[in-house]
Amino acid sequence: MVSDPLRPNASAPGLKPDPEIKPTDEDVLRALVEIENATSPPPTADSPITVVGDRPRFFRSSSVFWLPAAVALIVPAILAGNFAQKKIAPSSMRQTDRRGPGQTSTVDSATQAEAEQLLGRIAAGESGAADQVLAQSASWTGKTHRTPKADQFILTALNLPDMHAREAAISAELALDAVPQNEAGLSMLKEAVGNPSQRVWALWMFGALGNRGVDPVHTAKILASYLSDPDFNVRASAVNGLALLATDETVPMMLDRFRNDPSPVVEERAACGLAQSGMYTREQRLIAAAGMAGWLDDPLLSTQQRAWALQALQDISGQNLETGSAVWRNGYESPR
Repeated sequence: MVSDPLRPNASAPGLKPDPEIKPTDEDVLRALVEIENATSPPPTADSPITVVGDRPRFFRSSSVFWLPAAVALIVPAILAGNFAQKKIAPSSMRQTDRRGPGQTSTVDSATQAEAEQLLGRIAAGESGAADQVLAQSASWTGKTHRTPKADQFILTALNLPDMHAREAAISAELALDAVPQNEAGLSMLKEAVGNPSQRVWALWMFGALGNRGVDPVHTAKILASYLSDPDFNVRASAVNGLALLATDETVPMMLDRFRNDPSPVVEERAACGLAQSGMYTREQRLIAAAGMAGWLDDPLLSTQQRAWALQALQDISGQNLETGSAVWRNGYESPR
């Protein structure tokens, strides 16, 4: 994998800036309703996990009076598609006070301290720390658990441009949630995904486990089976899992969810995953960009989708935006 697939230093002289894109009232209200649902209060110990996305948590009142302020705050983020602030992270999938079904209450304090110390070094960008985590994290399984401190380190590492650091964060998260990186771990997740209270967590972990080489073909099929789930939270979680898995065959699945999913939450997660989140290589992202470029002139593309597609193209290429599809199509016909 390349070290920095996110923002290569590229420029396109002469390209014109994209004019302001304004949402329709229907676009805004539909997005706000979806995002409000996605930012429901944290689950209790017995309730299903339905939180997705690192959304702001200011939509707490049931009164309609929050709408004007919410529109002012959220619409710019929706349309700008500020993916740099919305990368996939552990907190996108579940709360830090929730344990995976494989975790035990037995924690070895020395191992826990070692794990958190190494994760902190990765988060700080220390050279060599990722290699140590990849070499040692399997031995943490069953002896450690997630803590707010560990989760924050993992979140930071998953957002680093260094793909090796992201790999280490994925491996560490599996260990902290006591999911072994083998067929036993896959069986554990198959059982967990059947439980609505564990489904969102399991879909994330399927992607993590497949990324670490545990039956990625079968894992992709499991994640794909949830892309048509009636619950948009589940579909968004499956998309996040695909972005972690990041195999060639998952790129068309992600493009399909961006283009055809009825939920703006799922559309945004797919665009973000293809643009810079997760584990796709630069070559895979360029292939996705070629697909997005071909849709820019499609009148059926919603205002939001077009804004997100343009932002994704900018994130992948580093080029300034152009309103039409011709320049993007010419640039992405042959991945470089």
